[in-house]
Amino acid sequence: MPVLMKKRPIKTRRQNVRCSVGSDSSDTMFIITCPTSNAVQVKHYLEKNGCEFVVDDRELADAKELFAKRTPANMLIGARGKENVSQIQLSELTGIPRRHISDMENGRRPIGKQNAAKLGKALNINYRMFL
Repeated sequence: MPVLMKKRPIKTRRQNVRCSVGSDSSDTMFIITCPTSNAVQVKHYLEKNGCEFVVDDRELADAKELFAKRTPANMLIGARGKENVSQIQLSELTGIPRRHISDMENGRRPIGKQNAAKLGKALNINYRMFL
């Protein structure tokens, strides 16, 4: 999904690297992000050590630009997404009704200090991010 940004992010090259680890020949996927100027050197070094490359030339977006509005609602949405927790699961973890969580995420309800503390504990984030 394309994201509109004010400034272009710093050019980086994202490369997915599959590399065999151990004697059981199972593959482990590494994702390496490095400046374009160093990408060739990194690739040659890893190829010498038995890694196989799958190149992904997408530009990476700067998180500061994507989340320019650091509102409590956006912080809650982001923290919940980072922990991969649904509103229902978060409701069960915190004791806050699901509809209240939905209202907080949509900016229709303030989070408040007590709810921020519960959310912070459940989402492994400092509660002050929601205030």
